[in-house]
Amino acid sequence: MEDVITTGGSVKEVIEVVRNLGGEVAGAGVLVDRSSGTAKLGVRTEALLTTQAASYAPGDCPLCKIGIPVVKPGSRKV
Repeated sequence: MEDVITTGGSVKEVIEVVRNLGGEVAGAGVLVDRSSGTAKLGVRTEALLTTQAASYAPGDCPLCKIGIPVVKPGSRKV
Protein backbone atom coordinates (compact mmCIF):
# COMPACT_ATOMS: atom_id res chain seq x y z
CA MET A 1 0.00 0.00 0.00
CA GLU A 2 1.37 3.40 -1.01
CA ASP A 3 -0.07 6.84 -0.43
CA VAL A 4 0.89 8.60 -3.69
CA ILE A 5 2.76 7.38 -6.77
CA THR A 6 4.11 9.57 -9.52
CA THR A 7 6.78 7.40 -11.16
CA GLY A 8 6.23 4.28 -9.07
CA GLY A 9 9.92 4.13 -8.12
CA SER A 10 9.44 3.36 -4.42
CA VAL A 11 6.83 0.69 -5.08
CA LYS A 12 9.02 -0.95 -7.74
CA GLU A 13 11.90 -1.08 -5.24
CA VAL A 14 9.71 -2.79 -2.63
CA ILE A 15 8.39 -5.28 -5.21
CA GLU A 16 11.97 -6.14 -6.19
CA VAL A 17 13.04 -6.66 -2.56
CA VAL A 18 10.03 -8.89 -1.84
CA ARG A 19 10.71 -11.00 -4.94
CA ASN A 20 14.44 -11.23 -4.18
CA LEU A 21 13.54 -12.63 -0.75
CA GLY A 22 11.32 -15.28 -2.35
CA GLY A 23 8.02 -13.53 -1.85
CA GLU A 24 5.20 -13.23 -4.34
CA VAL A 25 3.58 -9.86 -4.95
CA ALA A 26 -0.11 -10.15 -5.79
CA GLY A 27 -0.63 -6.45 -6.47
CA ALA A 28 -0.23 -2.90 -5.24
CA GLY A 29 -2.77 -0.53 -3.76
CA VAL A 30 -2.34 3.23 -3.86
CA LEU A 31 -4.46 6.08 -2.59
CA VAL A 32 -3.52 8.52 -5.37
CA ASP A 33 -1.92 7.68 -8.73
CA ARG A 34 -0.49 10.97 -10.03
CA SER A 35 0.91 9.25 -13.13
CA SER A 36 -2.54 8.99 -14.70
CA GLY A 37 -1.93 5.26 -14.98
CA THR A 38 1.45 5.49 -16.75
CA ALA A 39 3.54 4.15 -13.82
CA LYS A 40 3.96 0.49 -14.75
CA LEU A 41 4.67 -1.59 -11.65
CA GLY A 42 4.53 -5.04 -13.23
CA VAL A 43 1.73 -6.14 -10.89
CA ARG A 44 -1.98 -5.46 -10.68
CA THR A 45 -2.40 -1.91 -9.37
CA GLU A 46 -5.52 -0.33 -7.94
CA ALA A 47 -5.85 3.37 -7.06
CA LEU A 48 -8.64 5.22 -5.27
CA LEU A 49 -7.91 8.32 -7.37
CA THR A 50 -6.07 8.61 -10.67
CA THR A 51 -4.97 12.04 -11.85
CA GLN A 52 -2.28 13.69 -13.98
CA ALA A 53 0.32 15.83 -12.22
CA ALA A 54 1.30 18.95 -14.14
CA SER A 55 4.96 19.25 -15.14
CA TYR A 56 6.64 22.39 -16.42
CA ALA A 57 9.98 23.24 -17.98
CA PRO A 58 11.88 25.62 -15.65
CA GLY A 59 11.10 28.67 -17.79
CA ASP A 60 7.39 27.81 -18.00
CA CYS A 61 6.65 27.25 -14.30
CA PRO A 62 3.78 29.57 -13.31
CA LEU A 63 4.92 29.71 -9.67
CA CYS A 64 8.48 30.63 -10.67
CA LYS A 65 7.16 33.42 -12.86
CA ILE A 66 5.49 35.09 -9.87
CA GLY A 67 8.38 34.52 -7.46
CA ILE A 68 7.05 31.60 -5.42
CA PRO A 69 9.88 29.13 -4.70
CA VAL A 70 9.34 25.59 -5.89
CA VAL A 71 10.25 22.77 -3.52
CA LYS A 72 10.37 19.05 -4.08
CA PRO A 73 8.21 17.29 -1.49
CA GLY A 74 8.55 13.64 -0.71
CA SER A 75 10.40 11.24 1.51
CA ARG A 76 12.90 9.63 -0.86
CA LYS A 77 15.86 10.95 1.18
CA VAL A 78 14.46 10.26 4.65
